Amino acid sequence: MPGVVRGLVLGLGLTFIAIVAGLPAPAVEAAALAAGSPAEPGISANSVRYTVTVPADPTDPVEVRLQIPTPPAVVELQFPDPSGGGGRLQAIRANRDDGEALPVERVAAGGFRLPTLGARHVTVTYSLNLSPSLWNPATWPGQELASVRSDGMVWLVGRDALLQVAGPAAPPAELVLQLPAGWRAFLAGAGLLETDRPLAIAPGQEPVLLLGPMRFSRYPVPGGQLTVIVSPEPPWEPGQLAWSVQAVLEGLAARGVTGPPADLTLAVLRYPAALRLNPLVGSQRAPGPTIVHWVGTGSLNWWRKHAARDVVDWYVEHTLRLAPDARWLQPALAEYAALALLFDTGFLTVDDMYQSLRALHSNGLHYSGPAWPSLVSAGLEAPPSHASQRVLAFRAPLVALLMDMELWDASGSTLFDLWARLIAAQQEGPAATFHTAAVLAPLADMGVGSAFAQAHIYGNRMPPADFDGLFQRWFDQHAR
Repeated sequence: MPGVVRGLVLGLGLTFIAIVAGLPAPAVEAAALAAGSPAEPGISANSVRYTVTVPADPTDPVEVRLQIPTPPAVVELQFPDPSGGGGRLQAIRANRDDGEALPVERVAAGGFRLPTLGARHVTVTYSLNLSPSLWNPATWPGQELASVRSDGMVWLVGRDALLQVAGPAAPPAELVLQLPAGWRAFLAGAGLLETDRPLAIAPGQEPVLLLGPMRFSRYPVPGGQLTVIVSPEPPWEPGQLAWSVQAVLEGLAARGVTGPPADLTLAVLRYPAALRLNPLVGSQRAPGPTIVHWVGTGSLNWWRKHAARDVVDWYVEHTLRLAPDARWLQPALAEYAALALLFDTGFLTVDDMYQSLRALHSNGLHYSGPAWPSLVSAGLEAPPSHASQRVLAFRAPLVALLMDMELWDASGSTLFDLWARLIAAQQEGPAATFHTAAVLAPLADMGVGSAFAQAHIYGNRMPPADFDGLFQRWFDQHAR
């Protein structure tokens, strides 16, 4: 999935980090994480140690010092990121334990080799330019999380920030953070860190750290809790952020859509500097799971739609195992069901919903018809073509709207009822993976014949072009 950070296993909880100011800080939640980490100031005998220094001036580079004990005759270093650190490396040097400089040879993109000349340990120091730009993937919607510095926050992602000692067996590692006064550290998937103690990094683990002057608050949600992480200059009131997410989760539960425990951390980061004029909401996924949003000039309602879509998308991913030919169901539910939940809970007015569904209809209509693949064909393409991506992103939600109306007319059921039935069937057969035929099987029991599926899911028939008529029908159903 685009935006998912590689290298850490996602848990069954959901972490939604909202970077906003003004809430009381809770108790540190990750004391156990640091337990067992070496507390002595010297480097552990068998571990490499990263010391990351973040300067107070956001224009200055972040410095990383890597200490390697008992090195081999030749040390090879490599960024795990295939792009070789994303072009962030500014300078690199190496020294023996007696201070003598060692030659550093670049051997590939992000790869280096240095002879150790019999040193007892080697120190490698390098600088990273994390200043964001229009080309930094960390500031673009739908891209994978990357190391980046905003005005008051830093995301530090292991694969493009921490050089690793290459070899068949990676040595254990530990991380020390040196941060400006008042800054705290959050480890995605674990929580707050005690920054005065080294953090142990297990072999194969990729640390993903949020650093900055953060404060935390927590709110109850069905089956778990919502963690809101806040920083200066909030775009909206933190209570509004939490209330929106709570309403979506409660709405799913009220409709019988039961998922895994929803421990969620929401990160709403401000675009840095001039990029704050960007009206788009950049949505990314970090471990934990953690949902990250980059926001600029958009309204609170605009953000709510993105947040609701991401929560619903996460629920689909963790309640249904979909085969490639049924992949269309995830974007279909994420976009349309999110709007329906916001409308039913009162966050969207009738006019808001009219405008939102009109945009959904217009986009879906544009990618319908014989020139475009069916939903099933689009899901089967590997790798997906541009056409398939557009069909899944834009026509699938329109088909979800049409299916919801068909279900209501046929039996008074909704798309949420279909989703709940699929969850129940999935729980009865844990090894099952739903193909499109299995997804659509309950429709017959709910009064919807096969003609709808043949036209809009297996086929590519144009949906009705009269949006006002569709909306009137939809609104009359919801009014009843």
